[in-house]
Amino acid sequence: MNFLHLLSSEVVQNITVHCQDTPVWQEGPLETALRFKAWNGQIFEAGGQLRPGVLSDDCQVQDGQWHRALFTFRTQELHQLPIVDIFNLPPHALGKQYLLEVGPVCFL
Repeated sequence: MNFLHLLSSEVVQNITVHCQDTPVWQEGPLETALRFKAWNGQIFEAGGQLRPGVLSDDCQVQDGQWHRALFTFRTQELHQLPIVDIFNLPPHALGKQYLLEVGPVCFL
């Protein structure tokens, strides 16, 4: 990993949350807001100093169909990626589901 950090000037990663009747991204209290832990321990979160790019968020739609929220992380601070943990995912309940799709880290 250190070798990739030395050769790169920018790093990018996408995380997709596929969801069914489960909103996952909301601007709210820190106890319930979705948070992403970076490789170096920093936290990406709504309203925080570090925020993920939200390319789309259709998870607010609750119609029994599958939707998705797409988050992108792009930074020149190379030790921030990859994302190593995700906090405050909603609890699974009857009829409410989600799946995570963690994309590769691209060192540019």
